Amino acid sequence: MRSHRRHLAGRRALAGLAALCCGLGVAPRVHAAPVEESIDDPKLARRLGTRMDWVSPPGPPSATPLPPSAPPPGATPPPAAVAPAMPPPAIPPPETPTLVTPAAAPEAAFQPVLPRAQLALRRFGFVRIGASDSGGLAASEAFDVLSIDVYPVSSLVRVGLSTAYGWQEGMTSGGDYFANETGSFGLQLPVGRLVPFAEGLAGIGYMRRLQFQHTIPTVFWQLGVDLGAAAYFARVGYVTFALGYLHPVNGFLKMTSFESVYTNTWSFKIGVGI
Repeated sequence: MRSHRRHLAGRRALAGLAALCCGLGVAPRVHAAPVEESIDDPKLARRLGTRMDWVSPPGPPSATPLPPSAPPPGATPPPAAVAPAMPPPAIPPPETPTLVTPAAAPEAAFQPVLPRAQLALRRFGFVRIGASDSGGLAASEAFDVLSIDVYPVSSLVRVGLSTAYGWQEGMTSGGDYFANETGSFGLQLPVGRLVPFAEGLAGIGYMRRLQFQHTIPTVFWQLGVDLGAAAYFARVGYVTFALGYLHPVNGFLKMTSFESVYTNTWSFKIGVGI
């Protein structure tokens, strides 16, 4: 009787394990008794049934997904999906280098060398001794004067010395002529390539007069003012022009007295210098 109870307890434990496995969805591996094996006690047999009743009937497969089986050794794995190749990035065309032309440097202010020396030609009108025009006034005669002018001082203030030789217009010989030395003092102001100036002058010299085929020695002096400008074509080269107002005087001895003739006249002077 004791062994029967022990056997019954084992059967109950197996039934509980089967119920637990069914709840977990795992079929228990229970050794099934042969069909012909039965329980001696008919009442117990009816209540418990045979050992085969404790085996869980085959049910639906477990819903738990099984892990994917590994491919057999040596099998070639299926090719992976290859993403479509992206086109290579477009290479921008090389930029054309921009040539930057340097700005032209501003031209330096022209700095001339102020006048130092020049060769000039002046023309002015004078009076003729012993001759008169139709109106009874002293007859006039023009003189051309060639001079060499130097400027020992030449800045804002300029000081000049002029050595001149003048002759009666149209007379290369047999006419009146003179030679004199003149000093000048003035102001000049460089304005680019132009140097305007204003100066006063005074000079004295010798003048020969010819009257009735006789030579009459006389004294010549002059006062005047020149307004003009030097125009530079190079740093040390220029041409000059000036308009002057002159008061030339010619003095001589007549018998025992000293007499003079004079006039007020315009003059024009041009020259070239360095």
